[in-house]
This record gives sequence, structure tokens and C-alpha cells, in this order.
Amino acid sequence: MAPRTADEPPMMDTCIGCDDVVAQRDDLGLCPACAAKLDRDMIRDRDWERSWTAWQTPADQREALRAHVVARYGARYELIAPPTPKRRRRKRS
Repeated sequence: MAPRTADEPPMMDTCIGCDDVVAQRDDLGLCPACAAKLDRDMIRDRDWERSWTAWQTPADQREALRAHVVARYGARYELIAPPTPKRRRRKRS
């Protein structure tokens, strides 16, 4: 493959989150806006190990981070489907 020159347009690709054509995607195929939404969804879900922001936050401050995200952006998930509530099984007598 030949090296790119300065007068060539940047390579464009499609974000898998929003289907917009973007010049920059992360390793998951998300544009910066969708990557931020996914990070906030992981924080809402308390999935601390998968959120880049929460992973860098001390463990004793993560609930405060979640409260900040919910207060600023709302409790609804932005990119991923919300987890389904677990159904409780009744014990038969």
C-alpha cells in the first residue's frame, strides 16, 4: 500500500453506533460521540471495569461519578439496550 500524501482526504468510515460517516473511530468502531455514550451507559450500569472513566476513578468515588452522570445526562441508556429485569420465580407450595 502506498503511503498517503497530505493532499489526500482522510479515510472515512461508518460508526457502528450511529451509522454516521466519520474520519475517526475507536477500536470498537464507534465515533467519539458514541464512545462517550457507551462510557456513560457502563457507568449507569455500574460496570466499572468496562468504563474508561470509571476505571480511572478511585473505587470510593464511583457512586458519586454515577450520580453525576445520571444528574447531567439522565438515567436512560443512550446507546445500549437497558438490562432486562430478572423475573422472580414463585416457589410452588
